[in-house]
Amino acid sequence: MIMFYIIGLILVLGMIFSATTGVNFAGDLWNKMTNRVNELAFPKSQKEIVIDNLKSQSNLLDRFFSDTALNLLQDENISPEDKKSIQGAIQSFGDSKDLVSQIENLTKNDKGITKALIEKVFNLDTKSEPGPDPTSIPPNCNLVCGE
Repeated sequence: MIMFYIIGLILVLGMIFSATTGVNFAGDLWNKMTNRVNELAFPKSQKEIVIDNLKSQSNLLDRFFSDTALNLLQDENISPEDKKSIQGAIQSFGDSKDLVSQIENLTKNDKGITKALIEKVFNLDTKSEPGPDPTSIPPNCNLVCGE
């Protein structure tokens, strides 16, 4: 019985603390719980893990190409050939980031069998149903607009 009072006291103090500091205690707690359930119910595939690793590895390169490489391009001691190589590297890194983003979008749209089955059974399909076909006017009818 005392344990319930202690748990209730901790929850009330947590809500008071979150209200005074501006932290959304209940929302953060709910988001963490739903994310944990999603991780357990729908674990990441190998493709998703590889994409996450690519994104985390590209953060270091992104910092290099956004800061250091631009400073190198402005340096007068670097030859024009080297500057051209650096510009090519910046361009190819930007292209590879775009490709990783495209692959990430493709894998997000690619559902696993279990997830597709659960969405089908519980009618959780997020795609909206197509609307009606546009109205067609038969060729033997004349469309006259008033002046």
